[in-house]
Amino acid sequence: MNTIQNKLVTTTLAVGASVLGFGMLSQPAAAINLTFVGEGDIPPPNWTNLNWTVEGRAGAKGFADWEFATKEDDGLRTVEQLNWNWQNGQEVPWMLTWDGNTVSFSLGGRTIAFNQENPPAKSFNGFYLWTRATTASGKVDPETKMFLEVNQVNGIAVNPVFSSAIAPPGEGNTTITKNYFASDTSITSLSGIANMSWLLGSPNPNQANARSLVGLKIEGFYDPVSVPEPGTVAGVLGMGMLGVTSVLWRKRA
Repeated sequence: MNTIQNKLVTTTLAVGASVLGFGMLSQPAAAINLTFVGEGDIPPPNWTNLNWTVEGRAGAKGFADWEFATKEDDGLRTVEQLNWNWQNGQEVPWMLTWDGNTVSFSLGGRTIAFNQENPPAKSFNGFYLWTRATTASGKVDPETKMFLEVNQVNGIAVNPVFSSAIAPPGEGNTTITKNYFASDTSITSLSGIANMSWLLGSPNPNQANARSLVGLKIEGFYDPVSVPEPGTVAGVLGMGMLGVTSVLWRKRA
């Protein structure tokens, strides 16, 4: 009788471990998925704006004007500024981090930040990527392009998502692209590249003082339904193990 009971306990533990192992394999911890939610000026329903913006633009020659800034979303006040000398077609690596109160943006070995003591939400799992290109004589020629890409979340490579805008023909005509994305994992950092390019013979918007005629923005949100509760997967696995144990003990009885 003791031998049968010991075998039963051993089998139960082995099966439970197999269920747990299968669950862990089918729920890889490192996998992070970004989903395109929509495009346009209106955020997805139920999203909470975290009230910060990282803005980049063509800026102005030398240090006469900023090229990147952190700021409040609903205000014009820039908090910290960073100068950048755009080169045609250069892929510029950047990183954004969020700790629940402070958004920081790093580029070229420099960091700027914006702090909120009481942000609208602490969790960060949604964002938009915004790009703009406006044709202006002597500053921005048609086909001038701003490109903004995210290729890592929390230091883990993901399928890249992006926003891109190309200046159209016609003085004053504008292209704006604003894409919303949701993450199935809470975000502590985003990494990617920014790229501004123009045709050979066209003016460099940075040198021509184009400022916001060519620009980009990153803005954070909280999506209450995007990220599952941390205990969900563990709970499902636990129920599976309890179910296996229950069946085996009933067979023994």
